Amino acid sequence: MNPAKLFRRELNTALIAFALAIFAVEAGAAAGRVEFAFGGASIQGADGRTRPAARGGDLDTGDVVRTTDGRVQIRMSDGSYISLQPNTEFGIKNYRFEGKTDGTESAIYSLVKGALRTVTGLVGRVNRSRYQIGTPTATVGIRGTGGLIQILPDGATLVQGTSGIWFLANAAGSIDIPAGVSGLAPADPKQPPRETAAVPTAGPTPPTALEKPQYVQGEQRTDTGEPVIVPQTGQTMPPLPTGAGYMGNMVYTWFGSSEMTVAANATATFDSTGRMTSISDPTGQVFNSDGRSIVDYGNDGIIAWGRWTGNVTGLANIDGLLNVNENYSANQGLHYVVGVPTATMPMIGTATYSLLGATQPTYVDGSSAPGRLTGGLTVDFGQLVVGVNLNVAMPDGRGYGVGGTGQIANNLIYGYSGGGLTTSGTGGACSSGCNAVVSGFFAGTTAERVGLGYNISDFGTVSKEVIGAAAFKKQ
Repeated sequence: MNPAKLFRRELNTALIAFALAIFAVEAGAAAGRVEFAFGGASIQGADGRTRPAARGGDLDTGDVVRTTDGRVQIRMSDGSYISLQPNTEFGIKNYRFEGKTDGTESAIYSLVKGALRTVTGLVGRVNRSRYQIGTPTATVGIRGTGGLIQILPDGATLVQGTSGIWFLANAAGSIDIPAGVSGLAPADPKQPPRETAAVPTAGPTPPTALEKPQYVQGEQRTDTGEPVIVPQTGQTMPPLPTGAGYMGNMVYTWFGSSEMTVAANATATFDSTGRMTSISDPTGQVFNSDGRSIVDYGNDGIIAWGRWTGNVTGLANIDGLLNVNENYSANQGLHYVVGVPTATMPMIGTATYSLLGATQPTYVDGSSAPGRLTGGLTVDFGQLVVGVNLNVAMPDGRGYGVGGTGQIANNLIYGYSGGGLTTSGTGGACSSGCNAVVSGFFAGTTAERVGLGYNISDFGTVSKEVIGAAAFKKQ
């Protein structure tokens, strides 16, 4: 890989910005969208007309969402999430996001009654002064990423930060609210906000009828065509079906070098054995396999992975849409991991993820047979950090280790050397240094899966690039 390309890949981290912006592109001018609606809920538009709050419905500045016995989850175009609880009235006062953070963005909301949970997106993280939630008794500002807000029966505002630091202000003063601490703005505007032992009763994220049982990994197969996932006793959940709404990461050889591509809100096609044969997204990006040479694959109904060899065609978003027409040998391939992205991320706590299944890592130049990946991940949801532990063993004796940390942005993961990741080598690998890039996503209703693509660049006497994809399961 040439240095200019490596510089672009590592400092761009456009994999994340691109994925977050895709929603804004495909939603047109809409500020947000209803991701989930359950029970009684409605939306009153700026024109005064009322419509049902239904999944997939657009939201814009001036809209007011009201729930009775229902719940509504909203995804805004900057990647933020807002989960409204029963008996809540929430308004979008002034929202602006054009797919980039250039100082014109804003996210000004109102919470008249009820309670909500929120995880901020690009507006709150980049231009914090332009993210506010107004209540009848206070203004809630953002110096963090997640929190719970409730309007009490007397009109007082109760806030708990779940990550980072929030602030709560009224005419009498303001306080900062660290993660795990609650703040109260009293109903009397002459009394300043204060810390309190009370906790907002925003309630848990509601379970859905679509929650799926778990699978365990069976024997890893290659090009025999047999699935590598075997269901546990009594479970009959089918693999991921053909359809829309998927998140995917593809890592592949393109003109003799490697590329890593994100597809968000993508449509994926799967064959009868659960192998993905094509994927496309709203930006015009599309990848197609000839379907005859799909190896190292698995599909557990939440996440799927595999490696395409043979002829692969399509359009890739590589500094713009560019043609892909590659014929991969058995020692090369397009590595993919695709799944149902997590809509509501955990805001606190930690978790350990073990390897569920993976493609066999390959050299971009196909100079040896595929290798073997081992490792796992540790996640701190409150600090938005992922601990990475990946180990690649190649048949030529070289070994590669990727450690350190990556970052979480909403339900996405990214990391690169110089930005938290570390690399090491054995058997002559990394003799002149290595760099690594990882990109992935959380999948499943409770973030019970992680999909990850990776690239390792070895700048030794004989330079090499190693690529692959993997799926991880929460323990």
